[in-house]
Amino acid sequence: MTNREWFTIRTKVHKENLAQGQYARQGYEVYLPQTLKTRRHARRVENVIRPFFTGYLFLHLAPEERNWVTIGSTIGSVGAVHFGDQYPPVPDWMIENLQAREDEQGLISTFEIDTSCFKKGKRIKIHSGELEGLEGIFQEMRGEDRAIVLLEMLRRKIIATVPLTSVDAA
Repeated sequence: MTNREWFTIRTKVHKENLAQGQYARQGYEVYLPQTLKTRRHARRVENVIRPFFTGYLFLHLAPEERNWVTIGSTIGSVGAVHFGDQYPPVPDWMIENLQAREDEQGLISTFEIDTSCFKKGKRIKIHSGELEGLEGIFQEMRGEDRAIVLLEMLRRKIIATVPLTSVDAA
C-alpha cells in the first residue's frame, strides 16, 4: 500500500459539495465532514446539512497524486492549503477522530450549549481565545454558537463577537 496522507483543500464559497463530487469523479479519496445546523429565516426553522468546516474538505493522497495544479483547478476548488511551497499533511488521527464522531447518517453531532444562563445585561467572563481574561456584558446571541458582548478596553466600550464555548457567566 502506498504512503497516503490527508491534505486540506480550500473550496469556493458554498461549493464544498460540488468540489467533493468533482474530486470523486477524478478518482480521489475525499472526506467532507458534515453536520446538521438549524437555519432560521422568515419565521421558518429548518435543519440543513452543512460542512463541518465551511470552505474546506480533505483529500487522501499518495505521493504520485499530489499534483497541486490539477487539484487547484478542479471545479469548486481554490486549491490545497499551503505555506509557500510546503503542503502540510493533516495527521491521520485528526481525520479518524472526526469520523468517529459521525452518527449513523454520517453527520458529526455538535454538542449543545446551555444558553439559559446568558441574559442581556448579565456579566460574563471570557476564559479562552484572544480576549481571554476579559469581563464584559452579554448583549445577544449571534447564531447558535456565538455571543455579542460589550467589553470595556482602554476606557472605551467595544462590541465583540465571541464563541459561546469561550464564555462563562461571571
